[in-house]
Order: sequence, then C-alpha cells, then structure tokens
Amino acid sequence: MAQEGSRGVVVAVGPMLERTLEAVAGLDLTVLYATTVVPFDGETLRTAVANAAPNVVVVEPYYEGALVPEVVHALRDVPTRIEAIGVPRRVLERYGSPAEHDAALGLSVAGIRARVVGFLG
Repeated sequence: MAQEGSRGVVVAVGPMLERTLEAVAGLDLTVLYATTVVPFDGETLRTAVANAAPNVVVVEPYYEGALVPEVVHALRDVPTRIEAIGVPRRVLERYGSPAEHDAALGLSVAGIRARVVGFLG
C-alpha cells in the first residue's frame, strides 16, 4: 500500500505509480501498487476496498480495461464502481514526445487526476 484513504482505492500498475501518486495527492484515497498483474493480488484489493468506499480506479500502462477482469473477479461479491485509466483504443495521428503522447491520451498527471476526480464526483 503506497497511500491510505477512505474515498476509494486506486490500483497503480508498474510504471504508473509515480504519476498516480502525484495525480491523487491531497485526495482521500488508498493507493495500491501492483508490480505485476500476474498473479494479481486480489486479496489485498479486497482488504483495501473493505476499509474504504467501494470505488476502484485502475491506472494501467497499457490498453485501459486490461486489468478490469481480474478486479471484477477479486470483488465479485462486493458492490463496486470501477474506472479504468489506460491507453485508449484509438490511434494517435501526430508525432510527439512520450510526454506529449501521454497528455494527448489522458495519461499525464493532470489527465489522471481529472479522470479520478470526475469518477468520484
């Protein structure tokens, strides 16, 4: 667990941890760090959700939603809202730096924060 809070749980996968922590700074959220998705640590997620509101955000460095089946399986008997933040399934048609691509895809610190805040309402 990288951070503890009560409004929900954010699962940051691999290289997304640093920007996720920056994006949710000041928000009352638990942040879990998944160094790998296989095997997925569903038990830690269940424990975190039991101690917070049942709002789960997954921030992943690949196509958004890739980890959602594992999250759904881990929380199959827990009423939960889930938001996946990752690479959208669309093609960028312009060149740019990795930071410019992240910004265009909503994967910058500001983009992640906007999605999380919007999801929480």
